[in-house]
This record gives sequence, C-alpha cells and structure tokens, in this order.
Amino acid sequence: MKFRNIQIYTMLFATAFLFGCASKPVGESFVKQDTAADTDKARVFIYKNKQLYGSAFSWLITEGDTELAVMSTNTYFVFDSTPKMLTLKADLRSTPTYFATSPLGVVMDTIGAANAHETNSKIKLEELHTFSASPGTTYYFRLEFKHDVVSSPQPYLVAVSEEDALKEMQGTRLALLEH
Repeated sequence: MKFRNIQIYTMLFATAFLFGCASKPVGESFVKQDTAADTDKARVFIYKNKQLYGSAFSWLITEGDTELAVMSTNTYFVFDSTPKMLTLKADLRSTPTYFATSPLGVVMDTIGAANAHETNSKIKLEELHTFSASPGTTYYFRLEFKHDVVSSPQPYLVAVSEEDALKEMQGTRLALLEH
C-alpha cells in the first residue's frame, strides 16, 4: 500500500512540474484600436488563431536575424518597421502536452520534455515571407503550417484582409519573446 502512495505522489509532482514547463507566456489581449500605422513606418501583424491541430507547436518569429516573438495558438504579434524589404523567418519550438496517468506515462512524458528541450535549444530558421514594407501601410498575416507524418511542420504566412484579420484576432493574446 505504501508503494502505491509513493507512485501517486510521484505522478502528481511530475505532472505539476511538467505542466509548468508546457506553459507559454502571453501578454495583453488584442485591442482593435492599436492597428493604425504611423505615416513613416509600416506595421505588421502576425497571428496564429485557435486551431486544435498543431497546438503543441510554437514558432520563434524573426525579422532577418532579429528575434521578435514566440507565437503559439491564439496569439498575435505586431511590430513597426522602417520602409524596406522585410524577410520574416520562423523556427519550430516544441511544447508537448503532458498527461501522466501511470508511472510509465511519467517516464514517457519526461523523455518527451527532454526531446523538446533538445529541439528548442537549436535554432534553424526557415523563411516565411519576404516583402517590401511601404510607409503608412498595415499588413496582416496568419501563421499556418503544413504537416505530414514524415517531416517536421513547415510554417508559412497567409496574407489576410484587414476585416478578416481583425475578426480572427479577437480573443488572441500578445505573443512574448521567451524561449
């Protein structure tokens, strides 16, 4: 009986610890009035809306070599740029979901966390989109990805109209730069 109690406490502790590792920090909720660009700069919105499929994936987003944010499901990011050619890139960040239901589950979740740490410690940027940013213009992109059983997910950006983007960004939270 005592061994069973030790197993239960071990699973509870490991589950609490691993759920803490899975959290993705976010900032304030999206506010529609923040969308206008200054006349001398371009404003770029990137968002990832609520999709159950792929919710374990986060993406480090960069402009060139400058890190901007780590985006996960139901987040957005906005930045201003001087008028120039912008190259947006992304790197896969792995955040597995943990459900320890047995001692073997705890072990498997711990291995998954170790693999995620290894994946996240290497940065391999993939180009998302290159475009010429014009002054006084606001751009809206939805982050999506292609996924098959053989390879890692491949991110890409979809240009979205202002009307659609503002609807889809409702309820999203600001993505922060923590990885």
